[in-house]
Amino acid sequence: MLYTEAQMQEHVEEILGLLYQIALRDSRIPAVLPQREFSEEAGLAVRAYQEAYGLPVTGEIDGSTWESIVDTYRKLTDAAVPLRVFPGSSVRLQRGDSGSQVQLLQSLLDLAAQRFANLPPVKPTGEYDAATEAAVRRLQEAAGLPETGVLDRRTWNRLAALFNSLTV
Repeated sequence: MLYTEAQMQEHVEEILGLLYQIALRDSRIPAVLPQREFSEEAGLAVRAYQEAYGLPVTGEIDGSTWESIVDTYRKLTDAAVPLRVFPGSSVRLQRGDSGSQVQLLQSLLDLAAQRFANLPPVKPTGEYDAATEAAVRRLQEAAGLPETGVLDRRTWNRLAALFNSLTV
């Protein structure tokens, strides 16, 4: 069976997500945000993983590397329960909005910024202001999502995944 490009991207994102979780627990592996493209940084993280776990160092994810990453992930983690507080697929938060949902978003963005130098800090005010929009755009850029500055379900899922990784 042949894979479509979209399926291939999903698989890359999936395995890089597991590798990211391993990197949070194993300082020998550089943490690279999961994305749908296999970047040079991802190749470096894979090489570091292969070296640390006694695999041939190729920088590519072959079957044995894939299986090893999955096995290591299972050994190092409890299955994380996803953060499911987004109110629904039709809700979108954007500049000018206010309230507790915006404050939750800002709090999570600020928490993520404390861990990732490429994400800007955000003051949790409850007002979806220019700083919040800029932080959402930066998160979207890092996640390979359309850079709209609007929080939608896909952007929320990326932020929730980051938040979950920070709480383990």
